[in-house]
Amino acid sequence: MIKGFETITADLSNDELQMVQSIIKGLKGKQGKDNAITGAKICNAMGLHGARLRKLINHIRINNLLPCLCSTSNGYFVATNIEELENYIISLKQRIKAQVDVLNALEQQTIIFGGTGQTTLFE
Repeated sequence: MIKGFETITADLSNDELQMVQSIIKGLKGKQGKDNAITGAKICNAMGLHGARLRKLINHIRINNLLPCLCSTSNGYFVATNIEELENYIISLKQRIKAQVDVLNALEQQTIIFGGTGQTTLFE
C-alpha cells in the first residue's frame, strides 16, 4: 500500500484476483496500439474503478501474466513489435523521471520546516 492512498492501493482482494484471467483474456485480443481498449471500457465491463484496474494491470505486468502489456493515453494493448514495446518503456521512464524530479524538489523544500533538504532516490 502507498501512504495516503491506502484504500485504492490495498492488496488485491480475492474477488479482484478472480478477475485477472478475464482481464487477460480480453486484453489478449487487443494486439497492437491501434487496437487499444480504454481503461474506462474495461472498468465499465468489470465493475471496477480506475485505480483498482491499474492495480490489477500492475499485478498482471509484474507477474508476467501477459507479456508486453503496454498502454498509451488511448488505452491498453499488447505490443506486437519491438517499437511498440520500446516506446512504452521510454514513456514509463519519462514518467518515472518526472516523479523523481517532484520528489527531489519536495525533499529540498523540507528546509522550510527545518529539514536537511537532502535528496534521496527512494525510501
